[in-house]
Amino acid sequence: MEGKGYRRARARDIHGFQHGQDNYWFQPLVFGANLFTYLASVPPGGTMPPHGHEEDPYELSFYQLDGKMEVTLEHDTFTVEPGDALHIDPGVSLGVRNRGRRVARFLLTFNPPTPTRSLEAMRERYAKRGGGVKSPEEMKRMLAQKKKTSKRTSRR
Repeated sequence: MEGKGYRRARARDIHGFQHGQDNYWFQPLVFGANLFTYLASVPPGGTMPPHGHEEDPYELSFYQLDGKMEVTLEHDTFTVEPGDALHIDPGVSLGVRNRGRRVARFLLTFNPPTPTRSLEAMRERYAKRGGGVKSPEEMKRMLAQKKKTSKRTSRR
């Protein structure tokens, strides 16, 4: 839905894109002139290792929505919970790991925006590079999953 001076996005209607060869999925929400925002979903056991090249030019705003997650910024690792926010300077390497039992979700905003300027361009980019794409329905199913736990029995 678009209006004069605004655009509306609903995450439940947007495909998920796999960040890399990791288990980290994002749904682009805002393609602005001065910022880009996506909703990230990291399944139980999922990770995006820290790397520096993508974050180099970007100032990032990170806001944890659901689940606890381990975050690595440069060489510091700590846990974030719902309601935690981070400001990340350009050039600071970001990595995440979900050690929890449910999907962890957060918003990540980039300034300046990434070179991809629309959802259609994002789909084309991922089709060309063969990246993972989940339909909105597949994203909903992923959000409903919980980590399978093995029951351990101790003998005395």
